[in-house]
Amino acid sequence: MFVKRRLAVAVSFLLAGTGLLAAAPAPSPAPATTSGWMRGEGLRADPELKLGTLPNGLRYVIRRNKTPPGEASVRLRIDTGSLNEADDQRGLAHFLEHMVLNGTENVPEGDFVKRLERAGLRFGPDTNASTGFGQTVFKLELPQTSKATLDEAFFLLREVAGKATIDAGALDRERGIILSEERARATPAFRMLTDQLAWLYPGQRLAERLPIGTTEVIRTAPRQRLLDYYRAWYRPERATMVIVGDIDPADIERRLQTQFGDWKGVGPAGTPADQGRPVARPMDARLFIDPAFAASVSMNWVRPPNLTPDSVADRTRDLEEQLAATILNRRLEKLAQKEQAPPFVAARVATSDLEETADTTGLSAQARLGDWRAALNAIDQEQRRLNDHGVTADEVERELVGVRAALEAGVASAATRANAGLADSVVAAVDRDTVVTSPADRLAFFEQVAPTLTAERIGAAAKRLFAGSGPLLYLSLPRGAVTKETLLAAYDISRKVAVAAPAAQARVPWPYENFGAAGKVAERREYKDIGATHVRFANGVRLTVRPSATRKEQVLVSARFGDGRLAMPRDRTSPEWALGTAFTFGGTGKLDADAVNRALTGKLVGASFGVDDDRFVLSGATRTADLSTQMQLLTAYVTDAGWRPLGWERLKAQAASIHDRFESSPGGILGRDLGLILRSGDRRWQIPSRAAMRASTIGEARALVAPALQSGRIEIIMAGDITVERAIAETAATFGALPARTNSNPVAGPMTFPPPPPGGLLTLTHNGRDDQAMGLIAWPTTGYSPETRQLARTLTLLGAVFQLRLTEELREKEGVSYAPSAAHGASSTWTRFGYLAAQVEAPPASLPRFFSEAQKIADDLAARPIDEDELARARRPMLASIQRAMDGNGYWIGALEDLGEDPFTLDSIRTQRADLEAVTPATLQAAARQYLLGGRAVRVQVVKEPTAKAAPAKTASARD
Repeated sequence: MFVKRRLAVAVSFLLAGTGLLAAAPAPSPAPATTSGWMRGEGLRADPELKLGTLPNGLRYVIRRNKTPPGEASVRLRIDTGSLNEADDQRGLAHFLEHMVLNGTENVPEGDFVKRLERAGLRFGPDTNASTGFGQTVFKLELPQTSKATLDEAFFLLREVAGKATIDAGALDRERGIILSEERARATPAFRMLTDQLAWLYPGQRLAERLPIGTTEVIRTAPRQRLLDYYRAWYRPERATMVIVGDIDPADIERRLQTQFGDWKGVGPAGTPADQGRPVARPMDARLFIDPAFAASVSMNWVRPPNLTPDSVADRTRDLEEQLAATILNRRLEKLAQKEQAPPFVAARVATSDLEETADTTGLSAQARLGDWRAALNAIDQEQRRLNDHGVTADEVERELVGVRAALEAGVASAATRANAGLADSVVAAVDRDTVVTSPADRLAFFEQVAPTLTAERIGAAAKRLFAGSGPLLYLSLPRGAVTKETLLAAYDISRKVAVAAPAAQARVPWPYENFGAAGKVAERREYKDIGATHVRFANGVRLTVRPSATRKEQVLVSARFGDGRLAMPRDRTSPEWALGTAFTFGGTGKLDADAVNRALTGKLVGASFGVDDDRFVLSGATRTADLSTQMQLLTAYVTDAGWRPLGWERLKAQAASIHDRFESSPGGILGRDLGLILRSGDRRWQIPSRAAMRASTIGEARALVAPALQSGRIEIIMAGDITVERAIAETAATFGALPARTNSNPVAGPMTFPPPPPGGLLTLTHNGRDDQAMGLIAWPTTGYSPETRQLARTLTLLGAVFQLRLTEELREKEGVSYAPSAAHGASSTWTRFGYLAAQVEAPPASLPRFFSEAQKIADDLAARPIDEDELARARRPMLASIQRAMDGNGYWIGALEDLGEDPFTLDSIRTQRADLEAVTPATLQAAARQYLLGGRAVRVQVVKEPTAKAAPAKTASARD
């Protein structure tokens, strides 16, 4: 989203690297004088930060950090965004973000990204920029911190800062790209955001200055208008450089002085626009009708912004309010989990401070089966319960325990925080004009204030949450004839209902600590070159563990069991669409979902359910100290799954709106149907229709998954800050203690890529704007197996080259699309199935050009070998991405699957880099000749439903 928000949950609030907590205040707090320009009363900036200001006013923050080693994250923040645009400049802050990367004094148009690709940065993940209401940020993720890479990064950012040429021809070519981005963002959610901003903040600039701007300005703004904005706001006194990584701070400081010291503003500096302030308003209501949204209702309170400088006192008040909001969210979630007739699907309170123009509290609920009245009654009465009766001591104690645990984990993991996260947190703090404090100081602050956070103080803070104009009611409906008067009358009825004080809740014991005698290790193998150990227990459960200290206090765990999609029938829709939510919301046999959460207060654990091609997967992330509980939680779900229908029924209640959202955009239709299309109608990839969703039950999912839970194979994969012996002991006490498991070897069966559609083009329809469309072309290839390993990786690199070509032609040269994409995917389950696909968002009239250009690229790749420069620009970012992934734990959770059973797993890890480095222009050409054949391609377009009254999109996968 574009809006800047104050975090709404206490734990997130305290953990945010922006330093929203600080050191304990001195007896007589005074502004810090040793923190450079980052100041707050009683606050100390993180001593790991080196802060400074160049004579021209450019500020900088430098931090040495070695996670990942040998890399760095660089940010250039310009202190301006869309709120400073004049009426005839709406969208130009964002337009300039594009133009400064598209031609400067020393970098010709089109060369900026190419130079970064040669250094190993990939456009998008490693080279990015964003424009908000109040800032514009340019981001580089450097895969190495060699002199050459740092030289290039600083040189290019200096070109951004003051040397953009804004060539008229380049400007005209870029208009189509910006318009493509506008089309992509023109979603129902964006329409609602615009409507809400206008409703909540009348007379202020927020609603009129969304960063994407207006299509009229994008189409017609002359070069001089962009140049005027550039010179007014891209100035050193409005810039901050942030560099975090495996660097020498003194060297970086010298580079900044050398590279940016001569930067000077040109012409008069811009004057920040008056944003207006909220005006006092009586209670009021508004309706928003859009078929893409389920019924939802919100209550909002708007007040003038808190503009007091950052201080210990201010943060204490914020913490009190966030604890009150978190307690209300707990109560709302418990209501949503009622077994009988819950009043809403989900509800939440959140606070926000919007660009220092307004503070807002919003309490919203998604109605169950369209019953917005029940949802309104529930949130109104819970808000009044909190406001009138406050909180209980046990509620405060629960939240304090959780916050303390999270802060302690933050201190323990401080030395291995990732570069990107640290850099982004500094940028966020600069944006809010707050101090970045250390994890240790945040914990010290909390320990000092925690004893004072009584139920009475949190109750008083709750009242502050609902100060200001309001409630301002906002009702969203997919359709209907409800009026504003109807909404106000319903609210009037609800607020006449008396509310009682909340009852104290008893502690919930955790009943899953003993699963029997610890399992015995039957086999153990070491894989020293990749740092992994594999263990088979006597009951058949397997464990693969890879210890790593690269992320202190992080342990990732995956429990893989059963056969996943292989176990699902091909001839009917699978229950996968709802399983991920329904399984964990069902709780366990002994505890419902709310009781599970209460029993685990203070434990940093989690559980999520997913479906892979060949396994069902339960996964969690924890800290080292809580690994025992994390393993107990996953084992409890395997041995005693609750299968309560709550989560399933939540999704069923949204059946109509789920499909309405799919049908509201070409991307939604393609996302819904493509898996089914490219797998020749295999219904395991089918999203159920509205009717099928409404008729479904959790019993269908239980019949499919329960047998695998009871007796099927189990593989545990663990990666992170853990020893091998501890991992073995924890697994032995949980999964290893279960009865013997059988080890199935399912047969994958057939999986076929479809023939080209009749007429050569499959047309799907959506119900969005007339100018929105998407095209996709896909060629059948091969899967991933020992026999095809090198070929599959060659095709992956071919997909990256295709991406470069497509971006060059459709984005840079023709300005047709914001983000054309291409990639290769190969199945390791269906080892003969894969495809290389290219996709574009474009106006409908441009789709024939896309299909023609895509096949032209394919034909050219088959006709002649690419040059070494293009190969390097595709391969180097890929290799850098692999190295970055391997430095973390998430990569290993996936890469180590089946290590003890399939030798190909180890072979695949060992050869990944070498296989990509072995690819030559000749092997890429051979792969293109073999697979990128026009006669075998499937072409799909998604365009607006042509009828006067748009009907729901009708395809093979979505019929009512």
